[in-house]
Amino acid sequence: MNILRTSSEDEMISEYLKTEYHSERFSEHIKKVMRELLVDESIILSADLNNTNENITRKKLLGEFRGYGLNRELFENFPNEIQWNLCNFESYDLSSIRYIDYSYWNELSKGTHSPLIAAQTIRNGIEIYNQSNAGFVKAAEYIKDGGKFLRPIFLTYDFEHFVIVEGHLRITAFALVPEHFNNVECFVGKCSSDDLKKWM
Repeated sequence: MNILRTSSEDEMISEYLKTEYHSERFSEHIKKVMRELLVDESIILSADLNNTNENITRKKLLGEFRGYGLNRELFENFPNEIQWNLCNFESYDLSSIRYIDYSYWNELSKGTHSPLIAAQTIRNGIEIYNQSNAGFVKAAEYIKDGGKFLRPIFLTYDFEHFVIVEGHLRITAFALVPEHFNNVECFVGKCSSDDLKKWM
């Protein structure tokens, strides 16, 4: 893992929203929230990070959509003090990445939180809670064919251990084809060890 440059909360939020906007699973939900807030899609698809009003609106949107800044849902107990960076990862870094503490990912990874163990579960044809593994396989094939995803988002306390904030499916797909996890850009937020444990 190498740090490419410093980033910001505003850039992380913009990338997060862009990913969810294009997601098959979450696209309709976020578009519904956007309609309720009277937010145009351009604020996601053509984000201007130098526009203060846009940044405030995007943060509010992520709050209404996912609980960001509101201490609820995925972002309950989320750290307040985070230093954001843009980094690139290599295949050996997959062994240092972990899922959040959530029942589905716990079962898929056999309690290890490791995407590499989850990939073994998928290869063995085991489905968790009767949820198909087809999405992971499809995403892995997309990667093998040269497809590019938006940047995953992690938290760390030491730049050696990483917890996924956003991108569980993508990282699992990379774990199925680890040889393709090279020079993959990701956003990494550094916080204290105690804050990370409290959130995770």
